[in-house]
Amino acid sequence: MQYKQFFSRLFFYLKAHIGKLVFTSVMMMFATALESTIPEITGRIVDELFVAQRDQQTALIYALALFSVIVLSSIFAMTSTAASSWVSNKVIMDLRVDMFAKLLRLPKSYFDQHPTGKTLSKLTYDVEQIAAAASSIWLDFIKSSMSVIILVGYLFYKNWQLSLTLLILLPLVYLAVKLSSNRMRSSSKKVQNSMGQMTHLLDENISGSSLVKIYHAQKQESTKFNDLIKNIRQQRFKVDMTGAFNTGFVNILIGLSLGSVVYFSSTLLNMSAGEFLSFFTAMGMLVKPAKSLVNINKPLQTAMAAGESVFGLIDEDEEHNDGTQQLTSSKGAIKFKDVSFSYADDVTVLNKINLDIKPGETVALVGSTGSGKTTIIQLLAKFYSPDSGVISIDGTDIRKFEVDSLRSQIAFVDQNVRLFNDTVKGNIALGQIDTMSEEQIQHAAKVSNAHEFIQELSGQFDTQIGEDGAKLSGGQRQRLAIARAIAKDSPILILDEATSALDSATEKQVQAAIDEMQKDRTTIIIAHRLSTVQKADRIVVLRRGEIIEQGSHQELLSANGEYASLYNHQFKD
Repeated sequence: MQYKQFFSRLFFYLKAHIGKLVFTSVMMMFATALESTIPEITGRIVDELFVAQRDQQTALIYALALFSVIVLSSIFAMTSTAASSWVSNKVIMDLRVDMFAKLLRLPKSYFDQHPTGKTLSKLTYDVEQIAAAASSIWLDFIKSSMSVIILVGYLFYKNWQLSLTLLILLPLVYLAVKLSSNRMRSSSKKVQNSMGQMTHLLDENISGSSLVKIYHAQKQESTKFNDLIKNIRQQRFKVDMTGAFNTGFVNILIGLSLGSVVYFSSTLLNMSAGEFLSFFTAMGMLVKPAKSLVNINKPLQTAMAAGESVFGLIDEDEEHNDGTQQLTSSKGAIKFKDVSFSYADDVTVLNKINLDIKPGETVALVGSTGSGKTTIIQLLAKFYSPDSGVISIDGTDIRKFEVDSLRSQIAFVDQNVRLFNDTVKGNIALGQIDTMSEEQIQHAAKVSNAHEFIQELSGQFDTQIGEDGAKLSGGQRQRLAIARAIAKDSPILILDEATSALDSATEKQVQAAIDEMQKDRTTIIIAHRLSTVQKADRIVVLRRGEIIEQGSHQELLSANGEYASLYNHQFKD
């Protein structure tokens, strides 16, 4: 990302705060201008109060002048910093809002290809680096550049011969900054990439802590983490050393200038004590802003590298939603006609699938791992689009439906239950918390056999259940997921081993609830345990992305094909 592109994108978030930025800049200019009068005041104090005859009234005037300059300068600087902080944090907030909104609109394929930790790092670490360009870097630039201009002008005003040495040094400083820019940006990119990997590794080990312990993988994971943070340390060291070289080089040049001033002002130029103090103080005050201007390059390169990451996310292609037709009350008729699909690796997952599901019919998809069962569901919900063929609901190609209206007709219960760090009520009424009544929520809890354990919780329906339902048992979590599907009351129901985490007694109760829920609904069951699908109207057997047989449980057993083989393997081995 080039300077022009970076600042153009950043300006989009700053333009609403131009007034505050101008105010911030003006306040900092006032503060800097007042600070720059200190060398002249101190020089006159020496000449008029300590070298010449001392006068009490003059001393009071200079004392008040010096005090006023410091007080006013501090007030202006503090006001500028406060306004700058407000803008910076507003930019961070706006960026995070846009990034989160983008995440909600990204296709599922994005999350398949990008580790969670790297994505989280963009919203946490990278965006903070960009905000620095919106506030601290800008303020430092205003303050430092204005200080340099005023102080250099003052030095030329006091003695142009001595001040010419500064002009000789400027090209050398520019060359040092130019050479370090690319190195800093490259190392900053590597740091940000490694920070994403570190966040991902932490997320894996925190969420999978029990697995790490049971397999004694602490050493393995520690080695991965140590290698990663070692790389981060090395890249940050390169950035810091490049900045340190710039600072050291500038310090040497400034030291040469100060030494020259001391020598020439005391020998050839015969300056008074006050004049020398004014000149020397101004040069001393010039050191900090000059170093700041050089060091601004370091956070700027970091911000630009972060900008490439953050704006790259914001620019990601969103999930296709070209459909305009609303699906409001589906009958539940589903048809797959010659549907084929492959993922990015071009390995065919589904090959010319033809499947006709009638309204209210319960169809079970069975087959070995990788046969394409889950992919059929992903395509039906438009998480992916088929490479060829047509999927239709109620006779209409689902590509014509607006995606949210399509998904409003589908309820889903997964064996890998995902709950949110919210209340019981919030999880049951997910997406409908503002419109779903208490009666609907309680009804869903009763039907799913969740009401009894909810009543035993300290806050009942208002109980916070923790991250991914950490405060609940596996069976309780699954019943809550079933309650969520019941509450949605959609005409199409998808069940992926919805009772797998329940004990035998509870499974019978919940299965009865599911049977009741399936009435007048089209139900697709992804089955791993064949005992759960024997009552299905039709069982569809898949192998390597193709439908090889279908029929009722008894019909398939009589056919003595793939289903019979799977069934006998599960129940007779």
